[in-house]
Amino acid sequence: MNGFTPVRTARVIAGCIALLGMFCLLIQRILATVLQMANQGVQMGLARYNNFTGRMAAQNFAEDKQLLSLLHDVEKILPSAESALTVLLVLAIVFLAVALVGLALPRQFGHVLVALKLLKWQANSSDSLEAEGPQLTPKQKKIAIISVGSLLAVIIACVCISSCVEKVAEASRASSIETMQSHALEFIQNEKLYFSAKKVVGSAKAMSMADSLDDDDFTYRIKGSKFEAVSKVQLGECAAGTKWSVSASTKGFFTKDLVFYRAVPKDPACAKLTPGFKELGRNKQ
Repeated sequence: MNGFTPVRTARVIAGCIALLGMFCLLIQRILATVLQMANQGVQMGLARYNNFTGRMAAQNFAEDKQLLSLLHDVEKILPSAESALTVLLVLAIVFLAVALVGLALPRQFGHVLVALKLLKWQANSSDSLEAEGPQLTPKQKKIAIISVGSLLAVIIACVCISSCVEKVAEASRASSIETMQSHALEFIQNEKLYFSAKKVVGSAKAMSMADSLDDDDFTYRIKGSKFEAVSKVQLGECAAGTKWSVSASTKGFFTKDLVFYRAVPKDPACAKLTPGFKELGRNKQ
């Protein structure tokens, strides 16, 4: 038979659905790249306006004020764009899975389209889904169904594994941040103990602490009376090389008091990783 027979029509529709799925996947990848660039641009822009000169510019120049407002607007939109990435990925998987079923089982796919009233043919026509070509044997149908099911299972497994990997990365990141803050808190507590006994600020050697320490994610240094933690890897959206620090000093003339200055990164993406850093070691009333 020539022309668009029912089986061929079902295959053509399945092919179109496959193209639609690939198009969704392409858009998803492009949007992911653009979103990453936009996120980096927003974080850099907000960091620029978070320092002294940036704040002065935003307060005194209309262009900077407008740009800062635009950055905040884009920052609010980014979570919705991330949700759109997930939706596009799910749509791409669904379209490709449907296309695979249609290409593997065109007759059955054609029956589904007819049942959904998306296709129809003349009831008295000899050109029907049952009349065209040999039918699949039960064994062949079973093999086709198993193949399609296996492929769908692989796709679902890949999505689940990707989600699990992201969750593991988030858990690892949270653990690294907690370890870093515990080192900073240890420095603060040791300084308090040393000052209580000696009435002066202590060095790493005086407090019997290591002046340098490394783990997988941070490098720790105690220089004089200052503790520093510098990230060795990227933590989410926070770039490697970012620094957290705690400085100890005394104030007062006749009566000296121990004070700490806790500094977090200026980059908002890094600062939000440690919302409680500036409260480390403070006495709760």
